[in-house]
Amino acid sequence: MSHFDEQHPPHAPCTGVGIPRSGSFDPAAFERAVNDLLAACGIAPDATHMGRTATRVRELWQRRLLGGYELDPAEALGDGFPDERSDMVVIRGIAVHGVCPHHLVPFRGVAHVAYLPGGRLHGFGRIARLVDAIGHRFTYQEWMTRDIADALLQHGHARGAACIIEAEQLCLLLGEDRRGDERVVTQAFAGEFETREHLRSEFLHAVSGRSAR
Repeated sequence: MSHFDEQHPPHAPCTGVGIPRSGSFDPAAFERAVNDLLAACGIAPDATHMGRTATRVRELWQRRLLGGYELDPAEALGDGFPDERSDMVVIRGIAVHGVCPHHLVPFRGVAHVAYLPGGRLHGFGRIARLVDAIGHRFTYQEWMTRDIADALLQHGHARGAACIIEAEQLCLLLGEDRRGDERVVTQAFAGEFETREHLRSEFLHAVSGRSAR
């Protein structure tokens, strides 16, 4: 066992992200439910153009919208590799989506993520996978934002982490008298980003496209 493994034992499966799932995904039951929904809307499930709708909807939900339930955020991020650099790392514009548990419709947008390495560096693709593992669930944008920042501390051993998500909430855009261009912005800071104002300022400058002074 390496020195790092001795200090950081294997991660326990993550159970505190999003709305918890008490059972496994049931493909057959899901397709039956879609057909029942179509019938409740007055549409015959076997009507022209609708023959494979239940399967298509099931595949989309199982593989993408709720695919994060099959991913452990710790495993998605991985252990990274040892490195003593301490400079801020920022990844802008990571595509995100989740499913609103109130209306069962998706929200989508982008996440801007930063972390201060605490002896480990992590691949950029790994951080995007972490975002997917946390976001592709029944969850709220506010929860997702906080969970991403906290996961970089807990699983990535970062000294600090920050996350901003800007998203379109379909349940909001479909509301009455909406213009259709509303955006929701949420932010979360953890570790040194909570206590050091200049780090938050540098992060906000970086994600806005302007150079920090």
